[in-house]
Amino acid sequence: MSHLYLSPRRLGGSAAVLTALAAALTLGAQTAAPPPKLPHPALTLKDAEGRNVLDSGRPISTRQTCGGDCHDYDFIANSFHFQQGKTEMDRTLLSSHGIPAFNSSPGMFGKFSIIPNRQLTHADITDPADADMSQPEWLTKCGGCHTGGGISEFDLKGRKFGTPEATPSGPLDPSYTIRDRATGKVMPWDWAKSGTAEADCFLCHVPKASRAARKKEYAAGNFRWADNATLADTGIVTAAADGTYKYNRDAFRPDGTVKAQLLDLSDPTLENCAQCHGFTARNTTNIQPIQHADILRGTEKAGWIYNGAKISDTESPKITGKEHMKYPWDAHAAQGLVCIDCHFSPNNPGRMIQEDERKNLRYKPGSLDPAVYLKRPDHNFARGNIPPETVNITRHNTMRGCGDCHEAEKGHAFLPYKSLHFQAMACQTCHIPAVHFWAYRSDDWGFLMDTGTSRITFRGIEGSIVDPESDITGYLPAYIPSPGKDGRMQIRPTNLITGVYWLDKTKGRPVFTWQVQQAFFQSLAEGDWQYRPEIVKAFGDKDGIVDIPQAVYDTPQKIALVRGLLQQYAGVADPELRIEVVPWAMSHSIAGKGQAVKECTACHARNSMLNRPLDLNTFLPKNVPVIFRGKQANVVNFEGTEPTFDNRALLGGFYVIGKSRSPFVEWTGWVAVAGALLFSLVHGGLRAWKGRA
Repeated sequence: MSHLYLSPRRLGGSAAVLTALAAALTLGAQTAAPPPKLPHPALTLKDAEGRNVLDSGRPISTRQTCGGDCHDYDFIANSFHFQQGKTEMDRTLLSSHGIPAFNSSPGMFGKFSIIPNRQLTHADITDPADADMSQPEWLTKCGGCHTGGGISEFDLKGRKFGTPEATPSGPLDPSYTIRDRATGKVMPWDWAKSGTAEADCFLCHVPKASRAARKKEYAAGNFRWADNATLADTGIVTAAADGTYKYNRDAFRPDGTVKAQLLDLSDPTLENCAQCHGFTARNTTNIQPIQHADILRGTEKAGWIYNGAKISDTESPKITGKEHMKYPWDAHAAQGLVCIDCHFSPNNPGRMIQEDERKNLRYKPGSLDPAVYLKRPDHNFARGNIPPETVNITRHNTMRGCGDCHEAEKGHAFLPYKSLHFQAMACQTCHIPAVHFWAYRSDDWGFLMDTGTSRITFRGIEGSIVDPESDITGYLPAYIPSPGKDGRMQIRPTNLITGVYWLDKTKGRPVFTWQVQQAFFQSLAEGDWQYRPEIVKAFGDKDGIVDIPQAVYDTPQKIALVRGLLQQYAGVADPELRIEVVPWAMSHSIAGKGQAVKECTACHARNSMLNRPLDLNTFLPKNVPVIFRGKQANVVNFEGTEPTFDNRALLGGFYVIGKSRSPFVEWTGWVAVAGALLFSLVHGGLRAWKGRA
């Protein structure tokens, strides 16, 4: 039997091993060098009944394999990576953080997002028109990026699937239904056929974890075998034609345990985190941001690349002007820091932050017995508080900030009034002067293309994002105020993603994608999306083709037409077209001191970078509400050749000498100057006149 809950008894009384373990856990607080890796105890893969899978041939149960006497499975699976907001479905909690009422949680499991234009269906709905993405559909669409557990083992009322009490509360119960895309009908979901997916420990702790194979099983609704699929590249399992996975006996030792070198269990590596969060690598010169047939999330939303290699050494893709960029993609990556150096387990003895201010300690290594930590490691990993992420809102600002590692006051000799600058500006404002990769620019669900989906544009690239020959030009960020760790507003760099969507004013929520499809198309057959004649007549060219140049709401009449189609064919009583500008704050792709902004005139000038316009969606409609961070705001400037972001109102609370303009101050200054000149003239004239006299 495998044991992971380490104690002197289970380690054969070896105090030396525990000492080494404690040293390994505490080393992270002392240096960026990786701690020595201790071998994981021999592991027996068990099924849901606790039997060795070699004997039963059934799916792996992580609850039995990793839980039991080793780790506290339920404690770990209660964290936000496994819940994604499911445990935060509290209207009072959401209201206190300014989250719109149409969201059922602050996480992706319950929150509306402008990129997929989808949302988890609320529990206890009674109208089929309120059914969008049920729990099973959410898992097929989004489960590949999330780690199972709470969102795939329990229904929205907390009942475990497969138990007698887990029964639908009605024909629209979102935990037990799915909407048929072709017919639009809400159909029952067969949990007995799909099975459930337990928390996928392998996705983060096995270096050769295959998110691609895992995602394939989720998309097929084959949840019970998803955790097995994660091991597809380890040599332990092989996919079978019937959707199951077979175990390769050569991967196991005679006693039935897995050969340790195949699992290679460890702390999450850069590559493990990168599978979902964005492109991360150890000094690679070949960047492939498209993996698993989709885009890496951190890369697409802000364009960050966490890589220690020099940009100038990049072989693929084509980075414009790279010959002048003889510095790393990220200064922290170049120094060997890994994700868990900042995003650590809060109760890890070697990394936890000392919260007792009376003891004047920044770290307190060894404050927790390593065996206790290994039994119940807190998986609510330390995190910051950057817009627009709201998941795990009660644990924001738990990670180390820049000032916890860097003593900024001792450096920055060129900077006057240091403390004032550090209060007003996030460190990233100067240390992310430019982004050298592409990122999302807009996602327009207000007008659907003939694929039944949105029109997406990217900034920082000329050509297709999947073409390695496209020229990547990068882009310059926009700047918005955002609360820092102490609650004080600070200016920080962001990428802006602009969405266009329809809002159902009667129900107070966005119009669902399936409803917009009903309004736009007379045929919803896969691969045969046929526009309604009204759409072709209003938007098509002379040949009746509706392509990107034509798919524009450039007149009020076109907006009114689609509004009427939503009422007629989708039953939306009062639809309203809206624009939403979403800021994605930047924390990675950090530039070292040699590339950071140092010129005073960068901010303290009339053409300050702080007010630099960032282009938005070229096709934005005019005279419709613009939403920014949950509120209607005037942040889009339509006066130029194309819409740009206007942050003047947002930065109104910051007076920046040389950039900011105050009519009262300016007129007072001019009056003072004029008064001084007039006094000098009068005084000089009187002296001259008196001298002649």
